[in-house]
Amino acid sequence: MTEARDDDAQTRIRRAASLKERIYVAFTALAVIIALRAHDEHPDAGLALGTLAITVAATVCAVYVADLLSHMVVHSRVPGRVEHRHMVASTLGAATVALPPLACIGLAALGLYDASTGLLAAMLITTATLVAIGLLAVRRLAVPRLQRIVILVGEAVLAIGVIALELLSHG
Repeated sequence: MTEARDDDAQTRIRRAASLKERIYVAFTALAVIIALRAHDEHPDAGLALGTLAITVAATVCAVYVADLLSHMVVHSRVPGRVEHRHMVASTLGAATVALPPLACIGLAALGLYDASTGLLAAMLITTATLVAIGLLAVRRLAVPRLQRIVILVGEAVLAIGVIALELLSHG
């Protein structure tokens, strides 16, 4: 019975880490997208695509290094093969939240629509991704529905705050 509980706890810890990493990447992508929109009335889609891709890659690297160092501090050892495999998979999985906004900007770079439209679509889809991550995070919580709603509203307020700060800093 204790072993099953330990496995369940490990699964929840890994799931939480995965969600946390996706939130880091999504908020970073959102901030960059908004900054790209605010810098120029006529942004270049290729430049925007490259900037977002580099930012996401750097964020994923930072998340990996942070996970690795955190593991070593907590456990006083380097992660074992299975632990490291989970760490790498979770870190690379965090990058998947950047695929939709990269696709939006990539389509603009291909000329399907202008860069401003691509950046707007990227901003909206990244915000929707943050909402989806929040829903995934709270769906199995053993807390009252009102608390789940408060958590989701808090996340939405933070996302709107990021958008507002970015717009104010470039306005």
